[in-house]
Amino acid sequence: MFAGTCALVLAAVACGGESESDGGEKPDIVVDIPSPSGSVTPRPVRTAISSPSPTVTPLRICAPNPDPAAPALLQVLDPAPEARVKVPFHVRGWGSNIGFENRGVALGVVNGKQEVTQVLDLPPQPRDFRIAPNGLQVTEFTQPFGADVVIAGLKEPTPFCLWIYLEATAEGAPKGVVQVPVVVVP
Repeated sequence: MFAGTCALVLAAVACGGESESDGGEKPDIVVDIPSPSGSVTPRPVRTAISSPSPTVTPLRICAPNPDPAAPALLQVLDPAPEARVKVPFHVRGWGSNIGFENRGVALGVVNGKQEVTQVLDLPPQPRDFRIAPNGLQVTEFTQPFGADVVIAGLKEPTPFCLWIYLEATAEGAPKGVVQVPVVVVP
């Protein structure tokens, strides 16, 4: 409606601007109507500033391994190192010679103070229809192991170091150890 009124006013000024009494001179009236041009001034836009990604720090709960097991002799498949596991959690793997005399492996749960809070004996499981992982030395005594682990009394996520080992010395020091740091969630 406003545009139509402006057009009529402009037409009246342009056509009716001459007057006989003025001697035929045109008045110096200039009407400037701004029209939008094809370019629009961009408004400033806030750009999100990316914060640097946090550096993943390894879980430092495990002390230096006293006697590392060779991957050809002992492999732990679950849980993965630094995994968050919920109680009860499953530990499984393979041993090259754990079926000899049904030895199995031992599992020690070590807390942040390097105290052994729990030790479990994990007997070998049947090998039927199972395939040993790559890199494991396969013998007639190669068998898998596995068990569900329960840690009682947890109120919050707590880091532990799982020590899976083949045997212990007469003094009780583990030999052939694989360490797996985990965070256990109640």
